[in-house]
Amino acid sequence: MSIATRAIYHNLPSSPRLVKLHKKCPSVNCPPFGPIRSCTLPFFRQINDLINSCNKFIPSISLQQLLTLVTIDELDALVASAFPKPSAGRFYLDTTLQIVQLREASRVISTLTTVQSRLAQQIKYHRALPSDDIVLVVLCNLKTLYGCIGRKQGIIESSLWEKLDEDPEQAEVKLRALVNESSHNPSLFNQKFQFVRLSDFRTLGAGRWVNDEVVNYFVEKWCTESGSTLGLNSFFAPKCLFNPGTSIPKNGFLSEVDEFTVEKWCRKTAKKQKLDYWDSVFIPINENGTHWYSARIDFRQKRIDIYDSLKERCVSNRVKPPLLRKNAGLMLILLWLTEILSRLRGEEVNLKNNKGSGWTFDPHFEVYFQPNNYDCGIHLLWHLRHILEFRQIQLGDKCRPNHLKFTDNMVGKRLRLAQEMLLDVGLV
Repeated sequence: MSIATRAIYHNLPSSPRLVKLHKKCPSVNCPPFGPIRSCTLPFFRQINDLINSCNKFIPSISLQQLLTLVTIDELDALVASAFPKPSAGRFYLDTTLQIVQLREASRVISTLTTVQSRLAQQIKYHRALPSDDIVLVVLCNLKTLYGCIGRKQGIIESSLWEKLDEDPEQAEVKLRALVNESSHNPSLFNQKFQFVRLSDFRTLGAGRWVNDEVVNYFVEKWCTESGSTLGLNSFFAPKCLFNPGTSIPKNGFLSEVDEFTVEKWCRKTAKKQKLDYWDSVFIPINENGTHWYSARIDFRQKRIDIYDSLKERCVSNRVKPPLLRKNAGLMLILLWLTEILSRLRGEEVNLKNNKGSGWTFDPHFEVYFQPNNYDCGIHLLWHLRHILEFRQIQLGDKCRPNHLKFTDNMVGKRLRLAQEMLLDVGLV
């Protein structure tokens, strides 16, 4: 409830029925707010406790300070003073500690929504008191503080990830320690995830080939959060796009059964990812358990792209005639898939005759190449990060912020992914 809205309530007569319901709520003094209704006292105390909890992380924050409107710049300065730039010698230790503290401060303030909602329900049962306006100002300031804390956390995390990308040896040490620590209690770990087991998680370790469960975890999570990209899991392609038991794309006649399977799969995925409307589709592809690459259909930009981080494939195929390229067969089946998905979206596309359709097809889109034989899955997930962040792969200086850039050694990205998984289930 905004202050302006509250002012309107001041000028409205209270409902006789509501006044009757709460006529026995006496006025009590609650410093520094002043007189309040007894039925709202628990919520005022919760707000005070919340501010005291924040004070553990931001010592300069106090209830007295929040009684009047505070600007974003003022709150940013308070947060910055509580979390100064770490010294070079303690960078990793201090930034990690600061991130933990900021994360906890955010968690504390995130409970504000429930408190505010319940308080608003109680306030409307009475004629307005001056303390009602004061507490609304405090709530407004706390919401602003929540945003300031989130921004500061993002800045510190970005600096940490950039540093780890620049220092892969240190990132590998931290990754190894994190994976080993998570392995101490396998049964606890396995209880936390629906599909991912500890053995799957360990494939995020340095030099490992990540498996289906890890890839599918992030595809589902990130696409659900995106609100606009349908993320199919790695079992879709072998079932719907390739000949059984092979990595050879289907060709020739595609039956109504094939179409039904695709439609059912995609409807189920959209429902699971809570996507009422989506304008792009991401498809991870596991090639015989030895290599990861992906495809993406973008209905908004009218593009179909295939992303493969193996240099020899991309370089050698980009100079060949389109129909002789390695991914030509896959691109043809993706055209068929695009038409089916367009009908699901209610905006039918006909690619049988591409003339004038405005669509672009790139079977070997230019990406950052992996210098080894095991980072393909990490590259695939980072392709998805770029798609969700920028709507396309961004290389070199075009990629901002820097912590999203591809690197020759992706161990820093592995560490980020591992920490994200553990954070999601409360294991860090």
